[in-house]
Amino acid sequence: MGERLLVLTEHQLSDPVELSVAERDALRDVVPGLSVVPEPGSTDRYRLTCGSTVGVVQVGDVMLELRPKVGLAPLLFMLAYRASPADWRSETTLAADTTMSEALVELFARFTRNATRAGLLHSYRRQQDAATTVRGRVRMTDQMTRRRGMALPVEVEFDEFTADILENQVLRTAVDVLRRLRLRSQGSRRTVDRLHHLLHDISPLADTRRVPTPLWTRLNVHYRPAFSLAASLITGGLEARAGERFGAGLLVDMNAVFEEFVRAALREAIGASEREFPVGSAGLRRWLDVEHRVPLEPDLTWWQDGRCVFVGDCKYKRTTGSIPNADVYQMLAYLTAHDLDEGLLIYAAGEADVGDVRIAAAGKTVRVRTLDVAVRPGALLEAVAVLAQAVRLSATQAHEASPPARWAATLP
Repeated sequence: MGERLLVLTEHQLSDPVELSVAERDALRDVVPGLSVVPEPGSTDRYRLTCGSTVGVVQVGDVMLELRPKVGLAPLLFMLAYRASPADWRSETTLAADTTMSEALVELFARFTRNATRAGLLHSYRRQQDAATTVRGRVRMTDQMTRRRGMALPVEVEFDEFTADILENQVLRTAVDVLRRLRLRSQGSRRTVDRLHHLLHDISPLADTRRVPTPLWTRLNVHYRPAFSLAASLITGGLEARAGERFGAGLLVDMNAVFEEFVRAALREAIGASEREFPVGSAGLRRWLDVEHRVPLEPDLTWWQDGRCVFVGDCKYKRTTGSIPNADVYQMLAYLTAHDLDEGLLIYAAGEADVGDVRIAAAGKTVRVRTLDVAVRPGALLEAVAVLAQAVRLSATQAHEASPPARWAATLP
């Protein structure tokens, strides 16, 4: 049997598909939120439903492609914008039959070409070596303990000007993730080969579970868009390992993509810095209780003069005229902990803006808005600009209020 391509769309039930027991179990193991339900009257046919994890997974002869319900183009735009708000207009053109993996290859290649247009970034890196000539500084302790008085080799430490630095290592590791994918397009395979040739002398990351972040300066900031996208590819990469039931793959969490896009777009629209409009808690953690046993970490916060003046949360799901109670309870906890009167709850789509939820007993208001990410990029950013106006108004009102004394020592 040749390769089989199975295409699923977020939260949509598939037609019955034939899977072996090993393929069924492997797909369940590696795809978060994947539902595999046996077809009545059959022992080897199943109906699949994927959650908000999209991407591609290769299991034996089965290539499973999980597509976002909003389409590939909006996903690519959100990935590109969060990586580089200034470069989102350079859109990747998609053919009707473009696969998820091919689209990601083209987007990453464009960002990498932009980063390396003037050549690979070089920097000084501290090296330690045993050499036959003295270079840099002799490590006397190591020389005495390891060499026991021998003249050669000499334990030395020096700074080497090299391209084998973190920024390039992350790009190289992302290329390795893409090379593991089974790309049907010859053009995509050539693109990945060119990227590999560009970075073949660079060491891959030894540990891909956590991607370190470099200190961004004017010397390396042009690498930041490619680095950001590369980190996402590495995080979502599934490595093929001998003896296990699954093959390679690349998965993307749409919940995280939506949250990160909204944060980047709002930050850009209101003109805030990353320190003022941080990712996660960023050292500004809050607790709901006095004993600090109930931590809170809203998706969106804006800090001015040492005080949080805005709080919001993002939900990658559709509203249907009513709001889940848990979402309102969560926002009420955020408002209470940050001593704010109102906050913003943003859904990825819905029938219409549900409006405001006023909680009279607590004196809080949760403003509920939807942001349809399936529209064209310009229209989506216009919608974000409307949200930004509401954020500015809310922040201004909070900032003008007299801050309680307990906020005095909370400078970010």
